[in-house]
Amino acid sequence: MSHSPSEVVQPLVRLRHVRRHFLLGETRVEALRQVSLDIHSGEFLAVWGPSGSGKSTLMNVLGLIDAPDDGEVWFDGQDTRQLDDNALTDFRGQKIGFVFQSFNLVPVLSALENVALPLQIQGLPEREARQRAEGVLAEVGLERFRDSRPDCLSGGQRQRVAIARALAIQPRLVIADEPTANLDSENASMIVSLMRELNRRKGVTFAFTTHDPRLLEHVDRKILLRDGSVESDEVSA
Repeated sequence: MSHSPSEVVQPLVRLRHVRRHFLLGETRVEALRQVSLDIHSGEFLAVWGPSGSGKSTLMNVLGLIDAPDDGEVWFDGQDTRQLDDNALTDFRGQKIGFVFQSFNLVPVLSALENVALPLQIQGLPEREARQRAEGVLAEVGLERFRDSRPDCLSGGQRQRVAIARALAIQPRLVIADEPTANLDSENASMIVSLMRELNRRKGVTFAFTTHDPRLLEHVDRKILLRDGSVESDEVSA
């Protein structure tokens, strides 16, 4: 099947000349300096670099949580500068799943209820939300733990619930900021392997940050950030 050139090259996310700064007391910190990146559908990529290099800031911009001071962020063909706060919240809720290093699960809810929660926020009927949540929990191997609360689960299991929650909305992109930081090396490797498997099986785009160079073996593409700039952008052969 042939594609027109425009179909082939349109990225899922396009950043152009993105700048973002913070003020720490009197000090101005340039978190991102003129970052330009394209992320294509189906990619599995890691953003790595030392602490303070701008990784989390880049994830927040990619995830449409933070707006840049300057530059453009296009997502799925949409210039996000044209969206007001409400439209941006809806857009993000439909297209982007998030996985955090601290899991961010609701402690009083079961695994199933945690996964169903974003679907119910979107307005899906409870029965449909629970059915879809059951399906995604099965995909991450946790169907037996559907009724368990987070404090009854191991760190690796909690992160799998968080991944299921991110996938439940059927996102175009999953953003994972240091998803293995609170896990031992065995669980960290399992979580990255699971994300990789879901990326291949479902075609979901994953972008995650890491301090751990061992996890970079699993990715298609490594983006090294240093002092808010892209120092290298390597695609695996």
